[in-house]
Amino acid sequence: MMIKTLKYIMLGAALVMAGASCSDNDEYEYVSRPAEPGDAYFGSEPIEEGPSLFDAATINASKIPRVTANKNTGLDEYYPLDAPDIWSSVTRPERVKFFEKFLKEDMVFVNGGTFLMGATAEQGEGVHIHELPVHKVTLDDYYICKFEVTQELYSYVMGKWESFSWKDLATTRLPMDNRLFSEMQSFCTKLNEITGLHFTLPTEAQWEFAARGGRKRAATVYAGSNNFDEVGYNLSNCYRLPEGQTAMQFWPEEVGKKQPNELGLYDMSGNVAEACLDWYDEYSGEDQVNPLGPESLPSDIPQKRICRGGGWNTNMNACRVSARSAFPVSKRNKLIGFRLVHPKLEDVQ
Repeated sequence: MMIKTLKYIMLGAALVMAGASCSDNDEYEYVSRPAEPGDAYFGSEPIEEGPSLFDAATINASKIPRVTANKNTGLDEYYPLDAPDIWSSVTRPERVKFFEKFLKEDMVFVNGGTFLMGATAEQGEGVHIHELPVHKVTLDDYYICKFEVTQELYSYVMGKWESFSWKDLATTRLPMDNRLFSEMQSFCTKLNEITGLHFTLPTEAQWEFAARGGRKRAATVYAGSNNFDEVGYNLSNCYRLPEGQTAMQFWPEEVGKKQPNELGLYDMSGNVAEACLDWYDEYSGEDQVNPLGPESLPSDIPQKRICRGGGWNTNMNACRVSARSAFPVSKRNKLIGFRLVHPKLEDVQ
């Protein structure tokens, strides 16, 4: 038990989501690593389109909350509330259309398949020990959202403009941040009540497979390109000079402004790091099918979940598709957001 706990403590020290990525130290020295061979190596089944989540949904308008004042944050003074006198006749029907559009246009079907997970050869030399060993993973079909969960979607589901770090009167399409892991899960529960579906956060394997482009992948360093500026925001390009200020400031950008990857997914490299379901752990070299990570961590070590993708505060190395980080579940973090997935429909009970 002592050895296992010590292992987790050492891993936790390496996988901390702070200003730098876990990819900044502890590099493997010149280990031979396989290249990502692409989908044709693993199978020849045709790529198919899955059924629409919209067709499977049963939107319950009575579960859609009216956005009301949140005196704890003062954001109701910054963003509009839903006026009670027009909620039933005007605003609620418009909000139903918002959720219908989300289901029709934002959720992407991912053909399941097999890939090499971890620091494959195209990820370069600056990889971290905890991206290795490279191992074969097979996943079932699933759906994933094109975008990180936005302030708009989060607030429409939860019924108030929550306490997020970044405000822009021109848009509510900034990624939602500053959530406890339990609050991300509560958001999924409420969205499921509205839609009659079964949204969750992605597993780490689902996240990496999607970031790589699924079965359409082209073995790129970042999600959709070898040129980071084409697909992501980080310290190198995520800055602006606010009106009346004299110093550049850094914060995330509106989702969907860069190029998508092969699956049509945006901002999987950079913008905000994205929470996954898995507790962090070392990789096993064994082949895996639909891996979920460890069931729990020892109670005497910090409780941390995996997050992926790097963000506005990291270097480009942290934004590679195989780079890993972690965050404490009991603390808020303005660097971390999340993205939604949904299982294939026949898996829903």
